[in-house]
Amino acid sequence: MHRPFVARCGRGVTLIEMCVVLGIVALLFGQLVPSMHRLRERVLLRATADALGDDLRLAREESVRLNRPVFFRISGKGAGACYLLHLGSPNGCDCAGGRPQCVGPGASVIKATWLAPGQALRLTSNIESMAFLRSRGSVSPTGSIEVRLNEREAIRVVVAITGRVRSCYTSAPIGNLRPC
Repeated sequence: MHRPFVARCGRGVTLIEMCVVLGIVALLFGQLVPSMHRLRERVLLRATADALGDDLRLAREESVRLNRPVFFRISGKGAGACYLLHLGSPNGCDCAGGRPQCVGPGASVIKATWLAPGQALRLTSNIESMAFLRSRGSVSPTGSIEVRLNEREAIRVVVAITGRVRSCYTSAPIGNLRPC
């Protein structure tokens, strides 16, 4: 018995349909990759600023706990900059050169952090060092440190005379931060 030819509708896709779908997927993927890179940079900016704020709070807590001044010092500007928390004299320790070094009696590093030279982040500040004092955790002098991603995106970490730390954005809105 011979059956007549019947077209099979709805089974499979043609080569043209598959090429169209692959072209659309490639176009969407091409748009997604730069967005993911930008998102990763913004997450790194926020994480670095949050870590800086946490380290400043740690300096305040340690000064009260140890009942002696704790110093926060920034070395270098821009990419590859570093900062450290230390005991001793205001300029007793430094982190330039890739590792922390202290001179003088009683000088020791509590914590040191570097910005990786290959990152797009830059660190700038209006002060070189701050002293967190043991009396009520106050700080002298006050200052602000900016973690900058580019000309439009930066987070400023501000330290008040009471030792309180807050973060704000300088130009383009970032997350749930308030403007400076």
